[in-house]
Amino acid sequence: MAREWALRGVSEEELRPPEKPEPPKDPKGKLENFWYHYKWHTIAAVAAVIVLTILIADMVTKTKPDYSIVFATQNYVSSAATDKLKSELEAYGRDINGDGKVVVQFDTIVFSLSDYQVNTANQMKFAAHLSAKDMLIFIVDKETYQNAIAIHEKDGYKFFSPIGVEVEGLEDGGRYWNWKGSELRKHQEMAGLPEDLYFGVRDISGSTDKKSKEVYEQSMELIKAFLTKKPLEPTGTTSANK
Repeated sequence: MAREWALRGVSEEELRPPEKPEPPKDPKGKLENFWYHYKWHTIAAVAAVIVLTILIADMVTKTKPDYSIVFATQNYVSSAATDKLKSELEAYGRDINGDGKVVVQFDTIVFSLSDYQVNTANQMKFAAHLSAKDMLIFIVDKETYQNAIAIHEKDGYKFFSPIGVEVEGLEDGGRYWNWKGSELRKHQEMAGLPEDLYFGVRDISGSTDKKSKEVYEQSMELIKAFLTKKPLEPTGTTSANK
C-alpha cells in the first residue's frame, strides 16, 4: 500500500527505465563517442608513449664517454670554458669504447649558487662521487679542494695519487697539477675560471675492484698524456708511460 500511495499519479510510462542510446554507426560518430568516454585515458597513454620514446631514443643515441670527470668549483662555469677543457683533454685521450672518437664528459658541480636547493643537491652529488668512486679524475678549484677534499686527508691519507711525471705546476708532492700560469689558463674561454684549478686522479690504493683499477689506469694515462703533451696511442701503449 505504501508503494502504491507513493506512486500515485505516476504513469507506467514514467516508471520504465530509460532506453540505452543507440550507439553511433558512422566513423565520425564512433570517434566522437570514444573521445567523450576515453579522452583523458587516451591523453595519458599518448603522453606515456612519448616520454618512453624519448627515454629510449636518448639511451640509444647518447654517446658513451671514454672518460668521465668531476669538475667542481665554487662559482658558475661557462659552457665555453667546459667545452674548451673537454677538447684539450680529448686531444690526448684514447678511444676506449671503440666508437671512433674520444669523448670526455664532465659532471659539473657548482657550490656557490644563489639557489639553496641546487647547492644542496650539488653537495649530495659530490658526496656520492666520493662514496661511489665512480669517477676518478677530479678538476677542482682551490676552495673546493680545501672545503670538500683536504678536510678528509688525515693520518697520512692523501686524496690524489702521485701523477709520476715531471712538469711545471705540480703541487702537494706531485699529486695534482695547478694550472696557474699555464698556457691553458691564458685562453680567452677560461677568463671566468679561478686562478687556481687543480687536476688530479683519485688514489684508490687498496681497492680490489677490477673495474675501478681499470678506470684508474685509464684516468692516470690521460692526465699524464695531457700534462706531458704526448697523445695516447690507439693501440693501448701510451707515449706518456714510455
